[in-house]
Amino acid sequence: MTEPNYGSLREQVVEEEEEEGQDLEDIYTDLGIGKAQYLIWSTLVLVVASDTSELVVISILIPYLRCEWDLSLLFEVAITCSVFFSYAAGGLLLGSLSDKVGRRTVILYSTVFLLVASMASAVAPNKWVFLATRVVVGLCIGANYPTAMVFAFEIAATKNRETGAFLILLFEKVAVVLVAITAWLCLNAVGWRIFLVIAAIPVLVTLVLVIFIPESPRYLVVSGQEDKAREAIKTMFRWNGKEFTDNTAIKTYQNVERGKIGDLAKPRYLKDTFLLSGMYVPNIVIIFGLIVFLPIALSSGFCGVADKKPPAHDCKTLDQVNLRDLAIITSSGILAVVVSVAVAKKLGRNRPLKVFGVCIFLSTLTLYICINLTLTKLALFLTKFFVHTSNTVLWLTMPECYPTALRNTATGLINFWGKTGALSGTGLVYILSTFPTSCGQYCLQQL
Repeated sequence: MTEPNYGSLREQVVEEEEEEGQDLEDIYTDLGIGKAQYLIWSTLVLVVASDTSELVVISILIPYLRCEWDLSLLFEVAITCSVFFSYAAGGLLLGSLSDKVGRRTVILYSTVFLLVASMASAVAPNKWVFLATRVVVGLCIGANYPTAMVFAFEIAATKNRETGAFLILLFEKVAVVLVAITAWLCLNAVGWRIFLVIAAIPVLVTLVLVIFIPESPRYLVVSGQEDKAREAIKTMFRWNGKEFTDNTAIKTYQNVERGKIGDLAKPRYLKDTFLLSGMYVPNIVIIFGLIVFLPIALSSGFCGVADKKPPAHDCKTLDQVNLRDLAIITSSGILAVVVSVAVAKKLGRNRPLKVFGVCIFLSTLTLYICINLTLTKLALFLTKFFVHTSNTVLWLTMPECYPTALRNTATGLINFWGKTGALSGTGLVYILSTFPTSCGQYCLQQL
């Protein structure tokens, strides 16, 4: 894959017909970076953080649900995989919708349904209702996550886009750590239902904030809505303490077909889509495999992480030490974002992806050789660190490879393949968790 054209200062669209006027990139340059961008980015941070928290929460709660409803292994797999399956479906089905009706519109309505489904999960009377609510949660996250990432790229000049992506990816990882810390502090004290309500609070805050932010001006420009684009731009100028006084027309694009997934098969997009999907799928398989694996490992002693080794499917919840270790290992994601953004800014996209890919392969191998408790936790920390560095660079790259008319369609499709791959990762974790030792341990014992 060639380096994406993220240095370009002009919008690319699919088979566009331009109208005369001032280019949005020039307007964004005059706007600069200020309160408008930080307010919108803060809202999008909450969108992404809320989504990711909901995914992490379910992996933490599986041992508690197992004890509450005496879940079979098959039903545990169904609950976990249903979220990832609907996440993938949401990215594919609703990703292109954002290119047709707008970024803010999709985020607003999907956040409403996410809040309702999250609260319904907390009061679910049985496992079937709980399963249904988590399917809805997955659909909403599938719509929200790629849309929020694309939105963040579209409200600033090209040279400032990395700032928004950095903030979102960083605080996404912070949110995951906060979920783990919250679980450590109160899960065993208040129970899993109250914990779900607490985890849904950021979703409510997100919903309130989304109401007040403007639509993406870049989307409005590409969709030919000059009047609405002008209003959104004036709002951002006002929030930045500036006045938008230019009375000339804003360059818009007419007769642009937005959100057509078939456009991704065109030669100029096909190669990048294929390569990005090929890198994103194994990355997501490992990320979500680890999300599911950690609570199982810490609670059941898989691969020597705990001192005792009951069968992985016993009714055994996480104790305070397990929850503390989960928070510490999860914190590797924060460091990963800081490091990967700094490296990508200096070296571009391709070289970091290659280096981090090799590091992921090497660190993952260490998980198959379990020597003692401390080294196993260190291996988990390093594996999560490197897989999140690669994931961060991929998310910096994806929106830069596509024009506004296709951006969310492309990221939604790539996200679909990634979350479809995550199904295999989570399923593999559950299969392996039924064995008392890892493959690496078994081989060493034979020697």
